[in-house]
Amino acid sequence: MKPRIISDSSCDLPKDFLEKDGIDFSLVPLKIIVGNHEFIDDETLNPKELIAAMKAEKTATSSSCPSPEDFAAELRKNKESYVITMTSGLSGTYNSARVAKNMVLEEDDSLKISLFDTHATSPVMILMVMKLRDLIKTGDMDFDTISEKLSLYLETLNLRFLLQDLSNLVKSGRMNRVAGAVASALSIMPIFRSDDKGEIQLVTKARGIKKALSSLASMVEEKIKTQPQFPVVITHCNNLSQAEILKDLLEKRFDLKEIYIFPMHGLTTYYSNDKGLLMAF
Repeated sequence: MKPRIISDSSCDLPKDFLEKDGIDFSLVPLKIIVGNHEFIDDETLNPKELIAAMKAEKTATSSSCPSPEDFAAELRKNKESYVITMTSGLSGTYNSARVAKNMVLEEDDSLKISLFDTHATSPVMILMVMKLRDLIKTGDMDFDTISEKLSLYLETLNLRFLLQDLSNLVKSGRMNRVAGAVASALSIMPIFRSDDKGEIQLVTKARGIKKALSSLASMVEEKIKTQPQFPVVITHCNNLSQAEILKDLLEKRFDLKEIYIFPMHGLTTYYSNDKGLLMAF
C-alpha cells in the first residue's frame, strides 16, 4: 500500500497536489469562527468571504483545531503515514495529531506513523511535503530513513512573513490596539519570523511596500552564503501581484531558480489577513 502524507489545512496546497505522483495526500481542516459564522477550512471555503466577515466583525474571532479522531480517520487508511502539522506554539493541532497517533497505534501496532511539528506554517509545510514527495519517489529508502532525512531537512528551513493588515491581530489580542493603529496610519509594515518554538517574533519594520518587499527578499542572503540554490515557497492572501514582485527580486538578486507561489487557504488567511505574504526557504 502506498504511503500517505497528512497535513492540516494551514498547508496551502490543493488536495490533488500529489495525485500525479501516485502518493495519497490529505488535508485535515481546521475551523474558523467569526461572530456567529463557522468556516470549515476545506475546498468549499472562499478566502475573500472570510476576509470580508473578519473586517465586518467587531469582536474577537477564533480558530478551532481538528479533533484527534479527524486525524485518526486518515491514519487508519494506510500502513505508513507521515503527518506534517502547523506549529504547536500557536495551535493545538499538533497535539491532536499526537493523540491520534497513539490511539491508532493502540488499535494496530503494525502501522508506521511519523509526526512532525514544523514550528511554522503554510510555506514551510509545503516545502516539507515537496521534500517528502521526492524522498518517497526515489524508491530506495525505508520509512525510518525517510523520516530521519525529513527531520534533518526541517531544521534547515526558515519562515519570514510580511503583514499589511493588523486588524485581526488587534481583535484577537495579539497586538496592542495603539501599535496597530500607528502601523496602519504610517504605512509601517512589520516583518516577522517564527522562532524554534514556533512562536512569532518581530524581525524588522519597513515603511512602504517597496522597502518591505526588498527587505523580505534580502532575508535569504545568509543562506545563500552556504547553499547557492534551494527552493523557496511564497504564499499570499489575495496578493498575487506582490508575490510575483518578491519572486522577481529573489531571481534577479540571488539567481534562485526554484520559486513557487501558492494562494492561502482559510486558516493562513485568518492569521495573515488581506495582502499577507509568507516566505519559506
